[in-house]
Amino acid sequence: MRDQLLGGRYRLVRQLGEGGMGQVWEAQDESLGRRVAVKVISLLAGGGSHGTEARARFLREARITARLQHPNIVTIHDLGETDTGDNRAPFLVMELVRGEGLDAKLRRGVVTLPEAARWGIQICDALADAHDAGIMHRDIKPSNILVTPSGAVKVLDFGVARAADPYATADRLTQTGFIVGTPPYMAPEQARGFPEPRSDLYALGCLLFELITGQLPFRAPDTVGYLSAHLTQAPPTPSSVSTGIPPAWDSLVLTLLHKDPDERYPNAATLSQALRQLDHTHVPTTAGPSRIPPHMEPRAALLAQLATAMRAAHGVGATRIPDALSRTQHVLRQLDHAPEPAPPAPESTPSPTMPGTTPLAEVITQRSTRVLEPEPLRHHLTSEDDPGTKPGPYPRRSAVRTATAVTALVCLLTVQVIPFAAAQAVDTGEITSDERTVQMVLFGVMAAVLAIGVLLLLVRNTAGRWLIMAGGIGLALQAVNAMLFFNWIGLALRGVLPLAAVTAALSVILAVLSSSRSRRQRPR
Repeated sequence: MRDQLLGGRYRLVRQLGEGGMGQVWEAQDESLGRRVAVKVISLLAGGGSHGTEARARFLREARITARLQHPNIVTIHDLGETDTGDNRAPFLVMELVRGEGLDAKLRRGVVTLPEAARWGIQICDALADAHDAGIMHRDIKPSNILVTPSGAVKVLDFGVARAADPYATADRLTQTGFIVGTPPYMAPEQARGFPEPRSDLYALGCLLFELITGQLPFRAPDTVGYLSAHLTQAPPTPSSVSTGIPPAWDSLVLTLLHKDPDERYPNAATLSQALRQLDHTHVPTTAGPSRIPPHMEPRAALLAQLATAMRAAHGVGATRIPDALSRTQHVLRQLDHAPEPAPPAPESTPSPTMPGTTPLAEVITQRSTRVLEPEPLRHHLTSEDDPGTKPGPYPRRSAVRTATAVTALVCLLTVQVIPFAAAQAVDTGEITSDERTVQMVLFGVMAAVLAIGVLLLLVRNTAGRWLIMAGGIGLALQAVNAMLFFNWIGLALRGVLPLAAVTAALSVILAVLSSSRSRRQRPR
């Protein structure tokens, strides 16, 4: 069907997916000059009076669904029939959404409780708008939920399962031989042929169960087994399937999975409010502040700072990296001009709690006798101590170390463009989602290695230089690899990717220079 022109207007470009009802294509709207998504319902293809009647009913149902206008619902632009004689099939023209289905995210296992809550809230908002318009979805499942790169949810195929039922009549929703919906997510009353709006909430309960536990509430070998389980079996609590799930989540999901619709949440708006409360509930990760021995304070502070740097380097948000850069530059200035350490506290002074938010510079300054070089060696190294230097203060190694750390941090800032380039490469079909996943894992490892190297460099650990070398080489290669897609990525990325490659390579060069200078100047 590639290059086929539907309705004299929509030229099919490439197939995006295929399911039981038909195929989804990316198409070019030649009238408006924009890309759209076209869903061809091949299930209803065919001649004869029965096929003609089924297609007419589908288009009639689709016109009702097309009235929905909501930010979390994929908009239907147009509908029609393919012009292929006896094999005519109806098609829907929808907005083309760049995103990833929840089924793909579940396969990667990257869903967290806050993400599940936020996605559930947006699905509820879409369902509430549709239910108010008298439209049920009837097929809520992961593959019908798209998440855009910005985190927005788009719900697909509202009412399509009902409209595509070739056996539906005016007074029955289904007949033997066709099930409207997907059995693993189907409410008991829907399995009996009598769905209602709260049937969509039951399906959403199955979806939320799968998001937070990684598996469905019921397991069965076939359709009959799933329907029997929904009708007769009690669902397990999510916390019995996966650890770390709070009781509030157990209560919400089990309420949605009641066999009796009257025992579930009354409507999608009420469920949305319950999910918002879960999303804003703070769950402590520890029972209280940890007390550590005084001699472990510097290491604890470094570990806390390391965790912060790794989160910033791994794409938590580009706005946090400049802040990390300025904080580290301040630390470097204090390292080069640190005053004499204060006398140690008396033995009777109680040990402080873990300094998870204590600035790194303060901890290093307070414990400089344990972590840093002795003051005379740092500031008064002369030719007697090192034949390769001139008498007087010794700023060379500090300057090289400062330049290495600053360049590495600038590298961490600029390489954040690599995930965006990979996402655009997936959108244009240059690489697959699996290839992108591998690239993002490597990117995360290399960024973390570089961040660890910077922190070790700050405390004069020679291993930091080697980690900066390794991380810089890896990130430089990834940036160069992303540059291969110049013809398919946006103009903004074309300027930042070379900068990312250059800063990564420069951090490696400075780390090598720093390492070689240290070897030449080491006392014999």
